[in-house]
Amino acid sequence: MRVNKQRFRRPQAVDPGTRIRPVFEDFHLLRMEGDYEYPRHQHTNYEVILVDRGPYRSELNGEQLTLVDGQVLVIKPGDWHQDHLRDGQRHYVLHFRLVGATAGEPPTPLFRSDVSPAAQLCQGDYSRDAFFMRELRREAEEEARHSPAIQDSLLEALFWRIARGLPNSALSEAFRRLPQVEAQREMIAAVFHRHLHGNPTVVELAAKARMSPRHLTTLCRAMFGEGPARFLLQLKLQRAEAMLRYRSQSVKEVSEALGFANPYHFSRVFKRVYGRPPSQRQAPVRPSPRSSSPN
Repeated sequence: MRVNKQRFRRPQAVDPGTRIRPVFEDFHLLRMEGDYEYPRHQHTNYEVILVDRGPYRSELNGEQLTLVDGQVLVIKPGDWHQDHLRDGQRHYVLHFRLVGATAGEPPTPLFRSDVSPAAQLCQGDYSRDAFFMRELRREAEEEARHSPAIQDSLLEALFWRIARGLPNSALSEAFRRLPQVEAQREMIAAVFHRHLHGNPTVVELAAKARMSPRHLTTLCRAMFGEGPARFLLQLKLQRAEAMLRYRSQSVKEVSEALGFANPYHFSRVFKRVYGRPPSQRQAPVRPSPRSSSPN
């Protein structure tokens, strides 16, 4: 017998997906029978045009553009746009907006404010990515449970492929910095996760993260909304809930494993955050086969 196993790991370079999120609004497939000059209009959100059968011609901010099969154009909020639609052409139009990763966080702009229309064209052939459009349509037609979440997930995958195809010089400085910011965010979170079983000081955590305590505090508040001590406690309680719910561990075992002073202290903190004691989050104890036997 032979087992052939291929492992595909997550790339080490961190993508900025957790700090910016596209939200699906609508899309349509446009098929032309005859010619039509679409009125000039200004966009309020992002629009993606993926050409299925070209050529597709338009004017974007006063510049004439021509796209062939498989090309993608990304139109940003505020752009002035006019389609020159011709008989036989077919293309997908997708509308979305960008939001921050957390509530109230302003979205990071995709493009520089002075980007040229030609730089809003993606480099490469995106014909295969019409798959995402077809799946978005399927979810819209089925209107099944979780369809909005699936549509947002499909859009997110398509968004990052499209962003990867845009010229780096066209992207805003804040957007270009996102991979480095997210890499630092993940590094800090990893340091904290490695110390959930103890009670390290801010100085000790900062040393592990190779930065000053003041810088660590500033970054924690900016990235996680809490200072180091409260962020560590937040992670401890999240781990505690998982241990209680899925591992059937006792309150005492969880308290000791996560470095709380005693079960009473743990229970008090847990109840203050979750509104009920940890004993109510424990998974039910399953009876053994012998004890459940009718005899």
